[in-house]
Amino acid sequence: MYIDKKSPIPAYYQLKNKIIEKINSGEYAENSLIPSERELSDSLGISRMTVRQALTQLVQEGTLYREKGKGTFVSKSKIAQRNITSFSQTVRNKGMLPMTKVLRLEKIKAPDNILKILELEDNDLVYNVKRLRFASDKPVAIEENFIPEKYCPNLDAQDLTESLYKILTEEYSFKIDYLENVIEAGKASVEDKELLKIASGTPVLKISSVVHTDSNLKLLYEDSKYRSDEYKYNVLVYNNKNPQ
Repeated sequence: MYIDKKSPIPAYYQLKNKIIEKINSGEYAENSLIPSERELSDSLGISRMTVRQALTQLVQEGTLYREKGKGTFVSKSKIAQRNITSFSQTVRNKGMLPMTKVLRLEKIKAPDNILKILELEDNDLVYNVKRLRFASDKPVAIEENFIPEKYCPNLDAQDLTESLYKILTEEYSFKIDYLENVIEAGKASVEDKELLKIASGTPVLKISSVVHTDSNLKLLYEDSKYRSDEYKYNVLVYNNKNPQ
């Protein structure tokens, strides 16, 4: 590694990026011990305070973790999503195998909150689809979807172990324009802990989504719960408007 001391980029930030590059290249493998503060300081000719700043930020961001008396280690990488990509494709992009177990599939009168969210009529029916999503045999997410029957007739005849987005776009010819997401931390219920195989007290990432089509249709509402130790959601925030 080399730190350019004449660069306008702060040395700690350069070091952060160098460490991330080594992690992404596989040189620093998951759960491997990285060089100590002293080793990095001596080899790069920068202060231990600068090294500590870089490592501390990487720990806070979840890239590294510390074990008292042992050192600093590379964290297990999480499945990351940052755009409109199905869970299945996101998992495949990580080199893992997506799998799905359908927990519930029924056609019901739309609950009051779903009527309001999806702007439906009082007697409209929706498909309530609850699924457990896996990444290479490991349960990662619980998804519950509400999809109006009038938009997707005979949805219950489709193979719902497949990507729901794929079914909506290929079988029903919808074009998804954007998602309206609410993301928050939450506590896992007793059922969540059993399905996701997580310990008591483990937080979950809760994402509520409304899917909008290019024709301004609110196509579905989804409530999802993700294992916080396996999944992260990246968000790009722009100043006033998208860059040209």
